[in-house]
Amino acid sequence: MAERGDRFVFLVGAGRSGTTLVYKLLCLHPHAAYISNYDEWFLPAGRVAGMVAGNLDAKLAAWFGRKGNAYFVRRPILKRMFPTPVEGESIYRRCGMPLFPGRDYRPDERTIARMRRSFDAIRRGACGRLLISKRTSNNRRIPALEATFPGARYVHIIRDGREVADSLLRVEWWSRHRVWWDGRTAEQMERSGEDSLIIAARNWVYEMKELAWGLSTVDPCRVMELRYEDLLANPVDHLLRIFSFIGLDREDGCLEAAALLGLRSRPPSWRRRWSDAQLSGVMQEQGSLLTGLGYQ
Repeated sequence: MAERGDRFVFLVGAGRSGTTLVYKLLCLHPHAAYISNYDEWFLPAGRVAGMVAGNLDAKLAAWFGRKGNAYFVRRPILKRMFPTPVEGESIYRRCGMPLFPGRDYRPDERTIARMRRSFDAIRRGACGRLLISKRTSNNRRIPALEATFPGARYVHIIRDGREVADSLLRVEWWSRHRVWWDGRTAEQMERSGEDSLIIAARNWVYEMKELAWGLSTVDPCRVMELRYEDLLANPVDHLLRIFSFIGLDREDGCLEAAALLGLRSRPPSWRRRWSDAQLSGVMQEQGSLLTGLGYQ
């Protein structure tokens, strides 16, 4: 198992950077296994997802909303019952992987064995050539994942931090979310007098810095960066590029599906939402990092 880490792919990126969209697009491929909602419910590892691996039309209908939206809540019950890629934190927790590891954390042999056994059981149950995992907490677990799955590949999705901050404030879970670099929820931080937009902007900076540190421990040939904006502008070419990087064959059905989803670039929403003062505050938090990444 230690020699077959190339069977595992981890998608990482700051929350609201498009990781869920990329996750579902890749899992359209019939040879891509993933942690599904059924795996979280302790049902036979990977097998339920394996039963629908080649059903592209059903995947599209159950996983995507209007205009290619991959993250939507209050889905009809029949869609919720369909095997769907999930983050699967319960799998990590059952294996002993902490939610908030320190930078010096390394998994012990028991945790490593459980992780390898659980992930490979899901992959084999789904008859997948490889298993793709997307979990936001993995942004802080990269050295632990490297110790567990040597040879694994990482796809880092990057998005303009201003768009990320604006998006965070518009999702229902953010206010209750425990901010790992502070220990409080965003709502608790706001009650203490901190500005909600600045909290969201700062969160992107912390996430990006943690990712840079974690990925610096990985051989660069096993790390691929993808700009979310580039993906929206040309989803087919970039999806094909990821397939090639992670070792999946070209699948024309997946590429055609990605084209039909209607993904496209849109004007940044923060331009019409923020005042000059709000933009100035965000740039104080994010400006140097945005410039370094080439965002104007």
